[in-house]
Amino acid sequence: MKVSVLDDYFDTLRTLDCFKKLAGHDVTIWNDHVQDVDARWPERLREAEALVLIRERTQIRTQLLERLPKLRLISQRSVFPHIDIDSCNPARHRGLVGPACGYAVLREPPNSPGA
Repeated sequence: MKVSVLDDYFDTLRTLDCFKKLAGHDVTIWNDHVQDVDARWPERLREAEALVLIRERTQIRTQLLERLPKLRLISQRSVFPHIDIDSCNPARHRGLVGPACGYAVLREPPNSPGA
């Protein structure tokens, strides 16, 4: 799975024991913050299947979600006022469902029976 981790400014995620759980996945960690989400993030994240958000700084809205067709999972560690949950509704966004447990948003893979 192609995983993108956003806003890890101090590159600390790699130092955590739990990072080993991502072994075998294609993980990209972004250490910078991009204010212009709609212009820069779609290009950076176009291949991402999962987003890991460790801060609430990056706005996840319809305009961005519609440009990330491979995205299946959004994981957020705490509160998520920056994620437009309505845009993740399957009726509005090609199979995205959630939030699961209030912290993750999932979408069926494109070729799955539920997609």
